[in-house]
Amino acid sequence: MDIWTERLERRHLPLLERWIERNSGQMTTNDLPLEAGELSQWFEKCLSDPERVDCLVSVYETPVGIVGLRKCAGQESAAELYLLLGETNYNPLRTATYATLRMLDRAFLECGFNRVIVQACKEHEEYLNALERMGFLMTAKKDAMIFASVEKKVYLNRKYLF
Repeated sequence: MDIWTERLERRHLPLLERWIERNSGQMTTNDLPLEAGELSQWFEKCLSDPERVDCLVSVYETPVGIVGLRKCAGQESAAELYLLLGETNYNPLRTATYATLRMLDRAFLECGFNRVIVQACKEHEEYLNALERMGFLMTAKKDAMIFASVEKKVYLNRKYLF
């Protein structure tokens, strides 16, 4: 499956608006507003924030979602990962897994983070299993959310599982 990511640009805003309007596919939480009216402000903030990496996810050159990292406030060298799949025509689990792997590579090898955390929805059990194979440890549960984190050395040692 040909899955790739590219930096989020202003031309991608209509895709995000459509996906949020449909309220589709959010596998993790983040600061992404779920109201279309707030999205434009959030989008501009993302484009200008040097402590974020926000990317469009595409499968066979078709945009299907967004994935990103943002530096965690108050935590040295840690980032939070988020993922939203707006199109589910392609295998959502495989797309989510490979988009996450690409962002983990970027976090650890390009951005210099030592830990990545994620808040994933409990209902996405297969994705949670994939996170565990990537080296994530489930650290807490709250309501419908699972909190997990992975250290750089653990992730780099477990990459062979994919």
